[in-house]
Amino acid sequence: MKKVVLFDFHNTLAICDGWLDLEIRTLPAAVWRRLHEEGLAGPMSAQEEQEAGILFRQLRQRVHESGHEVSATEGAANILRQLGLAFELEDVERAVQSLEYELLPSMEMVEGAGHALERLRQAGCLLGVVSSAGFPPFVELGLEKLGLRAYFSEVLTTAGTGLYKSDPEIFRMAAQLLGALPSEAVHVGDHALFDVATAGQAGLSTVWFIPHAWRTAQVRGESWADFLASATPDATAESMDVLFDRVAGLP
Repeated sequence: MKKVVLFDFHNTLAICDGWLDLEIRTLPAAVWRRLHEEGLAGPMSAQEEQEAGILFRQLRQRVHESGHEVSATEGAANILRQLGLAFELEDVERAVQSLEYELLPSMEMVEGAGHALERLRQAGCLLGVVSSAGFPPFVELGLEKLGLRAYFSEVLTTAGTGLYKSDPEIFRMAAQLLGALPSEAVHVGDHALFDVATAGQAGLSTVWFIPHAWRTAQVRGESWADFLASATPDATAESMDVLFDRVAGLP
């Protein structure tokens, strides 16, 4: 049995597609609208909203390629500056926080997650989270809301570490924090590249968790066919009910 089991957050432990959409597609425009509501900015035109989305997607692509994460606040402020809006960073941060927190009530637990985590803990596994998150408090509060936070000894986010999940180092870091070599750890997640491929490059075993992987591909605008073709996990879990057996079956 592996000493350490790491988990992705969204569509592995929790379902909140609105949060993913905000973090990777709509955040700068949403911040502009929120600051307009507060009287700190003028209205945003449809063209400006479209341009904000294009610039943000370009920023996120640079993050993927470099492996260096940018926080939600920094990313939104960066895009708004490119559009000629120089807000105080604390105003952007306040808007980001309010937008993120508003999504917490809509979050749902992936079916069977609590039972699967309990089985792994009872088997002596140390558990951690490695999440692509530009606003780390959302992950912590989300886990608390779902009653799962106590299972995890470490919760790492990309913004918290400065490393995106295209950099294998974030997975090595998580394993090390839990006292394990990469070979003693497994990562469970839904993204074929950022969970399966990168964790594998880090030397961890990988379990591709697929029940909601298609949702991730859809929100990201990625091809499900490409997901299926590119995923090379050590094991595949079709539900939380089989996760323990998939982890236990790893060499």
